[in-house]
Amino acid sequence: MPSDPGFPFPPGPRGTPPAEFDERRRNAPLAPARLPSGDHARVVVRYADVRTLLASPHLTRELGYPGAPRIVAGSDPEALSNIDPPRHTRIRRLVGKAFLPRQVESWRPRVAAVADELAAGMGGPPADLVSDFAVRLPLRVIFLLLGVPAADLTRFAAWSDVFLSSTAYTPQQRRRAEREFAAYSRELIAQRRAEPGDALIDALIAAHDGGDVLAEDEMVRLVASLIVAGHETTANVLSRGVLSLLTSGQYRTLRESPGLVPGAVEEILRYEMPADGGLLRVTTADVELPSGTIRSGEAVMPSMAAANRDPAAFPDPERFDIARPPRPNMSFGHGAHYCLGAALARQEIEVSLETLLRRFPELRLAVPAEDIAWKSGLLIRGPVRLPVAW
Repeated sequence: MPSDPGFPFPPGPRGTPPAEFDERRRNAPLAPARLPSGDHARVVVRYADVRTLLASPHLTRELGYPGAPRIVAGSDPEALSNIDPPRHTRIRRLVGKAFLPRQVESWRPRVAAVADELAAGMGGPPADLVSDFAVRLPLRVIFLLLGVPAADLTRFAAWSDVFLSSTAYTPQQRRRAEREFAAYSRELIAQRRAEPGDALIDALIAAHDGGDVLAEDEMVRLVASLIVAGHETTANVLSRGVLSLLTSGQYRTLRESPGLVPGAVEEILRYEMPADGGLLRVTTADVELPSGTIRSGEAVMPSMAAANRDPAAFPDPERFDIARPPRPNMSFGHGAHYCLGAALARQEIEVSLETLLRRFPELRLAVPAEDIAWKSGLLIRGPVRLPVAW
């Protein structure tokens, strides 16, 4: 497997944002960089610039035209995250009702049941929190909500890894995984049309706005987006977050003051975002940012991880502090492409922490933190394993 060249810069220790981000924030906040695909894009690293950029109407995610820039070669230009209004608005309107806060809150008992089952089944001590808990929980939850058979967990996890690779897989492997995933999803959708149930996938099939419904290709891409976004990111944020809680001594703080859990979730999201950048965009007109101008036709990539460590927005940003005063982090984006599953991800992390604190009040690392290996060659960074004892 190729070594990790960075995306687009070499990561810092323990998968932290690249050291170059700090230099860029000070001296070159809109400078370009070379992406894994070989294309170039301006990388936006200051909090105020990222927030302004994502709110701008003069950006396009419609990158299906010949010669359009890519983060990685062979990626799907028609994914849900890669389309603009009015197509994007239409799909979010059809799907958004399934992710309203009251709907997501109704899923909490099922999320808690999955978390409790996984915690009860952890081997050891020692146990691997990544494979035994962090990876399984969001995948089990999204499968449960979508109505995907649990027997297919392993296949979906493998496809998800390919979709999120930067150098670990070739463009040909990516395309093959996309074809296999699409074929599986079409078969699943056909089965659910024939025998509908009460899962999220059934709600998506039945979603309508007047006479408007989701086309089959839209359904296939939506299922892919929900599984990938609802699995890899949450799993890595969770494992990274628990690691920071343990190494900083703040796991004990949470145990003694469980009312801090919601704030801890926000600090984990801010501090432990497992990817450097956001979605690639191209400007359709000049965009004025606090730090300067992005000219029409330029490729631009906002770095949410860099924005989350901007000292102008978060004092002493390199300190992990679960009691930090609240301020919106950029981990779920901003504007039209704000993450549809943000409420579910927050719920999964919150429920996971509550479950771990209850079942393992003396949780601790089973190996020195410096001995923990980190993933490479993927757009998402996290520990390969997280051995813990209690």
